[in-house]
Amino acid sequence: MIQWRARRQRMDERREGLAVEYAGFWVRVAAYVIDGIVVAAMCYALYFVPGFVYFAATGELGGNEPVPLAMAVVVFALCLIGGIAYPVCFWRWRGQTPGKMALGIRVVRSDGSPPGWGAALVRFLGYALAWVTVGLLFLWVPLDDHGQGIHDRIAGTYVVKVPRKRSQLTEGYERV
Repeated sequence: MIQWRARRQRMDERREGLAVEYAGFWVRVAAYVIDGIVVAAMCYALYFVPGFVYFAATGELGGNEPVPLAMAVVVFALCLIGGIAYPVCFWRWRGQTPGKMALGIRVVRSDGSPPGWGAALVRFLGYALAWVTVGLLFLWVPLDDHGQGIHDRIAGTYVVKVPRKRSQLTEGYERV
């Protein structure tokens, strides 16, 4: 508990003078839905492309034959691995999944950097924990002062809005 407060204090101190705005619950839900659509499309592609190839080669849809069943198990495993790797790799790479990029939010550590591999994996495990409770632990996000869910707290991460770059007016524009 003390370590968690120290992280939060470091985040506040580091961002002092900068406008850090924590992302709200609904923008995070929208980003999650976008990412869910991307992962589902990935899994459907993994399922249907080999299925169509098999159908074209044999003229059958499958049934209880060993080859289609084995292919279904492999596709399921790839979808499971892809569903875990998708957010973890994006969080590690830039702190943003495509859903978060689209909505201008980012996952950061207390020093403002993207989470490392360990924090990204722990954050994903926190997601799994929240879903085990039928999503009830996600309701912690709107109740927290800094918008941290259980997955953010155990990983030591925050979800913040990405600062927008201010464009400067050139001499050709008039100020209103």
